[in-house]
Amino acid sequence: MKLNQQCIQILDFLMEQEDFKNIGYISNTLGCSERSVRYSLEKIDVFLHEQTLPALIRHTRKGVLLPEKNIINPVVSKFKQQITPKKYRYSQEEVQQFLLLKLLLSEEVLPVTYFEEVLFISRSSVLNHLRAIEGELFLNNLDLSHQPRHGFLVTGNLITKTSLFARSFLRFINIREFYQFLDSENSLSKKGELFFYNLFEMEVLQEVNREAHSVEENMTRAMDEQLYLTLIAILLKQHETKVDFKFTADFAVKDELDKALETIIGSLKQYQYGSEDEAIIEAFVRGICEKMGEIYQVDFVHGDTDFFTQMKAHIKLMIRRVRAGVIIENPIFNEFMRDNREIFMRVKESLEALKPVLPISVSSQEISFLAIYFASEVQRNKQTVEMKPNLLIICPEGVAVSNMIAIQLKRMFEFESVQTIGLRKFKRDMMKDFDFVISTVDLPDMQDAKVLRINSYLQKEDMELLQKHLRMKLVKSDKQIINKFSKILAIIAENTQINNLSKLEFDLLEALISDEGEAPRKIIPPFQFTEEAIIMEENCPTWRKAIKLGTKCMEQLGVIEPSYHEKIIHNLKVYGPYMVVAPGVAIAHAGASDGVLMDGIGVTIIEDGIMFFDRYEKPVHVIFTLALKTKEAHLIVEQLMKLALNEEKMQKIKMASSKRDIYHYVKSAIFE
Repeated sequence: MKLNQQCIQILDFLMEQEDFKNIGYISNTLGCSERSVRYSLEKIDVFLHEQTLPALIRHTRKGVLLPEKNIINPVVSKFKQQITPKKYRYSQEEVQQFLLLKLLLSEEVLPVTYFEEVLFISRSSVLNHLRAIEGELFLNNLDLSHQPRHGFLVTGNLITKTSLFARSFLRFINIREFYQFLDSENSLSKKGELFFYNLFEMEVLQEVNREAHSVEENMTRAMDEQLYLTLIAILLKQHETKVDFKFTADFAVKDELDKALETIIGSLKQYQYGSEDEAIIEAFVRGICEKMGEIYQVDFVHGDTDFFTQMKAHIKLMIRRVRAGVIIENPIFNEFMRDNREIFMRVKESLEALKPVLPISVSSQEISFLAIYFASEVQRNKQTVEMKPNLLIICPEGVAVSNMIAIQLKRMFEFESVQTIGLRKFKRDMMKDFDFVISTVDLPDMQDAKVLRINSYLQKEDMELLQKHLRMKLVKSDKQIINKFSKILAIIAENTQINNLSKLEFDLLEALISDEGEAPRKIIPPFQFTEEAIIMEENCPTWRKAIKLGTKCMEQLGVIEPSYHEKIIHNLKVYGPYMVVAPGVAIAHAGASDGVLMDGIGVTIIEDGIMFFDRYEKPVHVIFTLALKTKEAHLIVEQLMKLALNEEKMQKIKMASSKRDIYHYVKSAIFE
C-alpha cells in the first residue's frame, strides 16, 4: 500500500499528538474535508497492518490516536525516504505541468506553501513557475488570480477550465498508467506518484469514475478520453465544493457548476435539429462550399454528393460543440498549418462572410478540420496551374541563414527553383535571371519590386508578404497526409454505420499522420556540442562581450579560430542586429570560410539579458554560437531556428539551473 501526501501529512500530525483527536479537529487543522480524512485513516490502517505495526486506536467520541509512536515512527520515516524522498527533484517541465493541472482542477485558492511542500521547491521557484504557465492560461481566456496572503486561483469559464485540464492531462500523462492507477491505486512512475496522489482523493475519484460510467451508459455511446476527462474534472469540482454531492441523472441546476455539468452531459446527447435548424445548416454548408468553390474552381456542392453530405454531418457536430462550449484539438494541427496555411485562411475568410447565416464564433482548431475536408477534395480535383517563379536568396552569410530559408520556402511555397548566395557575391545584373530576390537585409541601392525583404526566420509578416507573390503549397508532397481523407470517410460511411463521427475523424487523422511508411527521417550530421560549450553568466556589460563569451569557449574547444569572432562582430556592425531571430534569442554566426574548423554549437545564457537594439527591443538572454563547415549542417540550422522560435522551450532553457539541463534541452530539440 502506497500512502499519498495527505496520508503522510495526517500520520505526521498524529505522531505529534499525545491524546485523541477527532475527525473534525484534524480536518480543520490540515485544511481538508472530513470525508477525505476518514478515507486517509482507512488507508493508514491498511498500511500499518501490512507493516505489522500497531493499529490506530479509535474512540466513538474522542476520535483517533496513534499508539506506540516509538515503534511506528522509524518505519514511517524509512517509508517516506523510499517513496517520497525530499531529495527527489522534479524537472521544471514536471513542476509546471503539475501546477497547471492542480490549479485547473481546484475551485479553491491554493497557497504557495502547498506547492512548496508537495514539490520540495522554494517559494521563489514556485512563483517563477507560476509565471511560466500564465501564457497558456491567457491563450485559453483564463486568468491566474493572485489573492495576497492567500494564494492563487485560476478564474474563467468552467467549461474552458475543465476542457483545458483534459487536454493537458492527456498531453502530460500516460493515460494507460492513469487507468491502471484507478484499478490498483498504485503508480508506476515517480511522475505518476506526484500527479495521481496529489491531484486526486482516491475515494472521491473512484466515486466520480462510477458516476462518469453511469453517464456513458445512459447515453448508450462511448466517450473519447478527452470528453471523459472533462466530465471527470467537472464531477470532481462538484464533490470538492459540495460535501454531500451525489450525482443523479435528473439533477437540478442551481449554480454555475451544475450548468457546466449539464452542458458537458448535453454535448453527449445527439442534438435534435428542427426543420428551422436544418434549413440554416443547409444554407450555411452550401454557402461555404460555394465560396470555396469559387476560389479553387471545384464544384463542392454538386461535383461529389458524398463530400457535401460529409461536410454537412461534420458542421452539425461542430455547431453542437461550439454551442456547448466544448473545445477540441486537431491531432495534426501544426503539421497541417505548416503546409496548408493558404486554404486555412480561405476557409476562415468564408466563415467570416457567412456569419449573418450562422452567427457563431469558430476556433482555429475547428476551422482546421473544415480546411482538411476542402484540402482533401481539392487534391482529388485538378488544381489551377500557375507559372512557378525562380527565386534567389541573399543574406550576409550564404551558408547558415540562406540555406535555412530555402528549406522553409520549399516546404511552404511552390516555385520552379531556388538558389542562395552570400551578400558580398551578389551583383545587380543577377536580378534579370530571377523572378524574385529574397533578402534578409535591406538593399538600399536596389529599389525594385522584385526584391522581397524578410526576417532571418519567416515571421507572420514575412508569410503575408510572400503569399502576395508566391503560391502556397496545398499539401506536403512527400507525405500526402490528407489527400484521400474525405474519400476514406465516404468509404467507411458506405460500408458501416458511424456512431461517433468526431472520434472517427480524430483517429483517422492520427493514423494518417503517424504512417510508418513515410519518407525516411533526415539524419542530423555529427557536430561538436558538450556541456563545456555552455556559458552561464548573471550579467554582461555589452553585446560584443556577450558574443565573445561564446566564441572564446568554442575557440578553446577547437571548433573555430579567433578570426570567426571578428567576422561576427564585423557583420553585426555593418548589417545591424539581424542575428537576433526571436525576442530574447540570438544566433551568432559567420561563414564557413571565416574560421570554422568543424560543425559546432555553443550556448551563452545571460540571466539579466543584454540589449542588441534589435527590432524586438527586448534584452537577449540566450545566444547560440553557431559554426557550420559541412553542407549537411543546414539541418542543424533548421532545428536550431525552430527551437529559437519555440517560446515554451526557450523559457525552459532560460530558467534552467544547470548546464546539464540546458544541454539536454538543446540536444533533444535538435534531434526531435
